[in-house]
Amino acid sequence: MQLLGLGAMIGALGQAIRAIVGLKKVNDAVSNTSTSVSQAIDPSRMVTSLVIGAIAGSLASVSLITDIHAIASAQIVALLGAGYSGADFIEGFMSRVNAAPGTPAGQEAIGVATPAAATPALPDPNAAAAAPAVTGPTSDDAVG
Repeated sequence: MQLLGLGAMIGALGQAIRAIVGLKKVNDAVSNTSTSVSQAIDPSRMVTSLVIGAIAGSLASVSLITDIHAIASAQIVALLGAGYSGADFIEGFMSRVNAAPGTPAGQEAIGVATPAAATPALPDPNAAAAAPAVTGPTSDDAVG
């Protein structure tokens, strides 16, 4: 039980580090809009991602740590990484499975489009057909 508890705490800490990066991206995404950061954050999603990080850390602790009384710093870093990357993998997979039709991966995570000033007002009729412009966060913005 101690091993699972330690893995859960360190995995949740790894996910919390990932959430800090996500909060920075949300702050950047809403900086040019009338939406506040607190309105853009879904607390239940944040708690769910912390729980996912804790589960990933617990599972990793079972395979990484053989002696709970002699834990190396490399094992702690590995558990942090398991919480960070495990939650990222699971949430990325679920956003692709449960995404709204036609929504690019990660778009639904923040749900904030770029400001209108960033898109051209009138397309050039003489220009060749260009690739569609990305109108929101990219796929790596689906962070905690």
